[in-house]
Formats: sequence, structure tokens, C-alpha cells
Amino acid sequence: MVLLEGKRQMKLELKGIGKEFDQGNGKQVSVLKDVSFQIDGELIVGILGPSGCGKTTLLRIIAGLERPTSGEVLLDGEPIVKPSPRMGMIFQEHALLPWLSVIENVSLGLEMRGIPARQRQETATKYLELVGLQDCASSRSYELSGGMRQKAAVARALSLEPSLLLMDEPFSALDPQTRAQIQADILRIQEKTAKAIVLVTHSVEEALILSDELVILSSRPGSVKELIKVEIERPRDRMNPQFLEMRETVLAYLNGGKQ
Repeated sequence: MVLLEGKRQMKLELKGIGKEFDQGNGKQVSVLKDVSFQIDGELIVGILGPSGCGKTTLLRIIAGLERPTSGEVLLDGEPIVKPSPRMGMIFQEHALLPWLSVIENVSLGLEMRGIPARQRQETATKYLELVGLQDCASSRSYELSGGMRQKAAVARALSLEPSLLLMDEPFSALDPQTRAQIQADILRIQEKTAKAIVLVTHSVEEALILSDELVILSSRPGSVKELIKVEIERPRDRMNPQFLEMRETVLAYLNGGKQ
């Protein structure tokens, strides 16, 4: 199954991904089954599905943090068997180190790669400016609001200049107003940086606001139930009739309908 073509050549392919876990009593539980889809170019793809259907596990497999029991993930034709520098991941928790300044947190990955100090400073500053945190560069993470911490986490991921960003419910702990603002920021950043994004979320509205395509998973074991193109012009209005109609369509799939 193929999603919309983007403008760039980056290609992510999932082929027959299955995942089983040992329950500890010798029995295996199947979490994912035969998940296959493809992303071409700088798209934002939202992954939705019932709780426990394996969304986060699937994202970790894409990131190379988990190995599938069956199937494979290919990035531009190369199998992903471990974390790749071409992918950045943003988790539910920002995981900023409280004893480091914001700019030190953002440049930490660059330091681990052996990038010279001056280049680290320039790169981190560029992405702090992109997320609007340039005035907080010398602050500690505990001095920032929750939304600002997540923006710093986004800047940290972007500083490694990956071609693909993976996001696992990164805005779920934020209040609605802050969440809406960061959603707008993500769209602006994606337009400026031309990154492909794969977003796991429980929020249908968030998925529809951000995504070009939706991958809807079935209940456990998660498999691809439907691929949906979100053909709504941006900026998207949550009260637009087309938006509301698509929201009901997606909810119907999630609630077991639309077979």
C-alpha cells in the first residue's frame, strides 16, 4: 500500500511487520501483524488505533529500537536494524537533562557525534531560533514551561538534521491551548525544514490537523485497517464541515465500522 508521493526522494517502507512478546509463561502475545505501508517524501503521517494496538511498538520498530518478529523496515532501500542517524525521535517526555542549559541539551547529540564546539553552538542556536527559544538558550529545563520543554526537545531532534522525525504522543501532557500552538509550530517547522514526520497520537483532531495521511490500525494484534488521505486545505479549521465529516469517518474506523 502506497501513500501520497511527496516532493523529496526519502522513502520509508514497512513490509509485513509483525511483533510478538513473551508473556513470561512460555506463551507469546501478538502485538502487530503484517503491517505494510510506504511513505514517499516530506509528508506528515499520523498513526491512529485503539489503545494497546501496538502504535508505540510500531514506532520503536521504525526507529530501530525494537526488532520485529517478522517483516522489515527499509529507509531508502536499506534495512533498519538499529537506530539510524537519519531518524530523530521525540518521546512523550522531553528527557532534558536538568543540570544542562537549554542550548547544551539541544547540542548534546552533536557533542556525542564529535562535532566541534563552535559548529555545535551554531547548529543548536539555529534550531532554537526555529522553535522560538533563542532567548532561553542559557536557561535550565526546570525554568521552562511544559510547552517550552517540548519545543526544546524538538530543537534537539532537529539539530541532528534527520530526514525523518518520529513522534510518540509528544504533546499529550500539554494543556489544549499550548498543544494547539505547538501543533501550529510543527507545521511551520515541517514546511521550513522539509522533514518527513511519523506521528503516533490518540487524538483524532490532532492527527487531522497535522497529517497528510493517516494509517489506522486495528485492535490487537494491530494491522493496517485503512489508509486515508487528508485532503483538507491548510490551515485547517476544526469546525469546518469537511474537517468534521472526516473526523466522523476516522472515528467510525476506530470504533469498528467502515469495513
